[in-house]
Amino acid sequence: MKKYGTIIALGLAILFGVVAVILVNKWLSAQNPTVTVERSSESVPMAQIVVASNDLTIGSRLTSENLSLAKWPRTSIPKGAFEKIEDVEGRVNISKMVAGTPVLGAELAAPGSGAGLVAVIKPGMRAMAIKVNEVTGVGGFILPNTFVDVISIQKKGKTRTAKTLLQKIEVLAIAQETFIEEGKPKVVRTVTLELTPDQARKLALQTNEGPIRLVLRNPLDEDIPKPKVVRRVRRVRPRVYTPPPPTFEVEIIRGEKAPEKYQFKQQP
Repeated sequence: MKKYGTIIALGLAILFGVVAVILVNKWLSAQNPTVTVERSSESVPMAQIVVASNDLTIGSRLTSENLSLAKWPRTSIPKGAFEKIEDVEGRVNISKMVAGTPVLGAELAAPGSGAGLVAVIKPGMRAMAIKVNEVTGVGGFILPNTFVDVISIQKKGKTRTAKTLLQKIEVLAIAQETFIEEGKPKVVRTVTLELTPDQARKLALQTNEGPIRLVLRNPLDEDIPKPKVVRRVRRVRPRVYTPPPPTFEVEIIRGEKAPEKYQFKQQP
């Protein structure tokens, strides 16, 4: 019996240990009940709005090929968005559009205004092109949507004047382009400005009277100083009149020959 006493004691210890583990697990389960997480079945209401399907430059005509419908949270639809492609088909954008952005009414020209540059011109304004070069065009940094001042240079006799003819004039296009990637200069021969009818007449008259210069300005600069005329008078040195030295004439008679006459300058 002694021989099996140790084995029996070890078996009982294991049995009691297993029973203890089971009882402890039951007690812990009773202390930490399972928490059921309920998921909200409520979903965000969505709507479909018209967006640009690819990048569009200024003056592009909107068609079903460059537009598409995209789902958008109904509570955050931008003001002026459209829900049907038919509502904007045929319209022209007056600002650059990036693919995936909503098409807004404020970024479109009025219906029937035409495509290209004519759609960008504001009501009551005119577009006028002038000749420029690398110097008068500020090294090619005059780009669409920038602002310039126009300076006229006139010459009257020996006096030259420089006057600020127009201030803070918006550039609509350079050459045949209405959009250029910002920061990249481009030297062109013509610049198209947006002017009032009076400004257009004034500029047209000045281009026939004398040269003009364009001055690039910061669009945030709202200060428009009163134009000043700068005169440059050419100084003329006085000339001192110096009379020519007196001359005298000598006549020589030789026999029957005709007299010979010689003129000499008197030495000072």
